[in-house]
Amino acid sequence: MSHKIACFTLFDITQTGVANRAKPEVGKDPLQWGHQRNTQCNLDTLLQAISLRSQPEVLMHPVKEQKKLKELDYFGFLYNDEDTVVSYWHFEFMVQHPSVFEDGITNLGHLYNDCEGVPMIKCGTEYNKLNNFLDTSPELRNIYFIKYDND
Repeated sequence: MSHKIACFTLFDITQTGVANRAKPEVGKDPLQWGHQRNTQCNLDTLLQAISLRSQPEVLMHPVKEQKKLKELDYFGFLYNDEDTVVSYWHFEFMVQHPSVFEDGITNLGHLYNDCEGVPMIKCGTEYNKLNNFLDTSPELRNIYFIKYDND
């Protein structure tokens, strides 16, 4: 039986397909290429963290949305009084055995532990007060997951 999980983050994880480290082609804007490469690197890094315990199948590629920070309940509580409109990204994936994320306390505990402190690249399109790493603490949480019940 498979299980669907949604991931939400304040880091830019836009899927661009730019994955190599070689210089951009002649005539290509190096700044735009660098931005596309960095957002793809962020997505790849996140998928690698998820893949430490599972083989995720991406169901929905990352989507960018915007809201006021105080309306985004699941991010860190230090953001709750912010009236600033920020971008956040989310995608959905499926795993065959969600119990691999269970840590004896919560059903996604290992997933949060695996993501804690993972370095990310700031691309200039995310909230400017973010740390340079994934934070799962209640104060500064910049990533969270929601596991959907199967119908």
